[in-house]
Amino acid sequence: MVVSNVVSTLELAVEFKSPADKFWEALKTWSSILPEVLPETYTSIEVVEDVDGEKNGSVTLWKMNPSTLIKEAPVMMEEKKKLGSVDEVTKTITYSVIGGDLLKLYKSYEPNFTLIPKISTITSAKNEGDDDKVEEKDETIGGGTVKWSVKYEKVNEMVPEPNMVKAMIYKTILILDEHVLSKQNEVVKQDEHILSKQNEVVEQKEQTEVITN
Repeated sequence: MVVSNVVSTLELAVEFKSPADKFWEALKTWSSILPEVLPETYTSIEVVEDVDGEKNGSVTLWKMNPSTLIKEAPVMMEEKKKLGSVDEVTKTITYSVIGGDLLKLYKSYEPNFTLIPKISTITSAKNEGDDDKVEEKDETIGGGTVKWSVKYEKVNEMVPEPNMVKAMIYKTILILDEHVLSKQNEVVKQDEHILSKQNEVVEQKEQTEVITN
């Protein structure tokens, strides 16, 4: 059996619809969200080594049932994952797998996520004297793309590419996006309800003042 010494990379890009800032927060804390959103898949995610909460250095133990998302996938899988870094500027999260079933197949396995918000360039013209000036401003309009990639080294050449994990990540991101959108819609409805109640109070006050006068 030939031992592999080649470091390979597998990549994935997934579009999301929810507000980029909300999705970024969900991505940073998904170890606490996924067992709630997908309990049949992510049966348990336990913090086994906590260094300043969800920040650099935290180690989590993931117990999963990939078969609920991917046909012919294993029904049980464990993964011990160490959080490497969270970059708020580039919106990038890095991990390294330090234990569990994946290390039976790969000598090293280092995934990362990068969130790219959808940006729209707003152009506006201003008249100042005889000169027309055009101003351009970039604005986040909601949604964007999550890029996932993993660097891995197989224990031998017979080991397959981690396409099962890639497919699982793809479906997980889509479901996480639906969850964030649902939460956002709840907030919008609550705000609309509060605004409606405030308008009712204002209208009642105005009617009372009219009657009084």
